[in-house]
Amino acid sequence: MKRYGLGLARPAPVNNDALVSAGYLHQAQSLGELAQQLGLDPQQLEHTVARYNRDAANGSDPQFHKGGNSYNRAMGDAAHSPNPCNAPLLSAPFYAIKLFTGDLGTSRGLVTTADAQVINQQGQPIDGLYAVGNDMDSMMAGTYPGPGITLGPALTFGYLAALHMTQTSPYTSGETS
Repeated sequence: MKRYGLGLARPAPVNNDALVSAGYLHQAQSLGELAQQLGLDPQQLEHTVARYNRDAANGSDPQFHKGGNSYNRAMGDAAHSPNPCNAPLLSAPFYAIKLFTGDLGTSRGLVTTADAQVINQQGQPIDGLYAVGNDMDSMMAGTYPGPGITLGPALTFGYLAALHMTQTSPYTSGETS
């Protein structure tokens, strides 16, 4: 915690007491106490941390494979070995945060035409209503293959929407330059 922080909690010398008071950051003097705060079985947490510590001391992480490839290792602490991404958790205080799954972005949105016009329930384009980016149904069909997947389509369909608007606007002659 002092060296790396955890989630919103920053490393030393930052004081993270406000995060503890808010219930975001959990702090305890023993793993059993931490388990109680989190609503976990104390023996199971102690068993899990003991296994993690044994693996981390050997430089491995068979459960989550942290440090298992060159990309992960480059993001770790190069000064720490045998694995720059893992270190045993040996001394109190112990910290935890609760993680909740969520979406980084959407991959299912409003259905549109090839010009990014939103389609109504009858399958007809709604005049003047366009959707691009995370508001548009993704060409990835509900999957998220990697970071940035929404950027290219957002730019492309933004361009197509603007082009369509200028071609159909009553304020233009319908010609594009």
